Amino acid sequence: MKIGIMGGTFDPIHNGHLILGRDAREALDLHRLIFIPNHISPHKLAAVPAPPELRTAMVRVAVEPEPGFEIDEIEILRGGPSFAIDTVLHLRSLHPGADLFYLIGEDNLAELHTWRRVDELHRLVQFVVMARGDPSAPHPYITLHQRRVDISATEIRSRIATGLSIRYLVPEKVREIIEKHQLYREAPSS
Repeated sequence: MKIGIMGGTFDPIHNGHLILGRDAREALDLHRLIFIPNHISPHKLAAVPAPPELRTAMVRVAVEPEPGFEIDEIEILRGGPSFAIDTVLHLRSLHPGADLFYLIGEDNLAELHTWRRVDELHRLVQFVVMARGDPSAPHPYITLHQRRVDISATEIRSRIATGLSIRYLVPEKVREIIEKHQLYREAPSS
């Protein structure tokens, strides 16, 4: 069995995540792609994301209609900073014979060496880098997936704060949650 893992803050999840997830699922012939919203990103400790229960709800409604996509709330339920190694060890215990593929955005590649126990993590998963914008230099042990989708959660939050539309950037049900709870109305701090 081949299982893909896409972790992140998902603040908010957007169509770029879903497009790249679908591409990875098809290109790698993944049986499942698990979206794992983190509780607190250890690389974004100064940032205050939307409440975890709302980010989880947005991920749930975004992946619900897509066969083979699912959500796992392990990092939300665990609380505190979310470390990929802990989550992968948990998934490995649930699926001991599975091939695990950890999807990361190319914008996270430069920080990969700072991830907790990254060498052990690399032994447990095959990293798949989802390219965005201009490609960086290839990393020696990471597969580079080439589709370019230039949608970012930062842009979406900024558009909301300035009163611009996010239509076509997020699934409609995600937009409804954002609107209902009036998320991202304040301009991002610099």
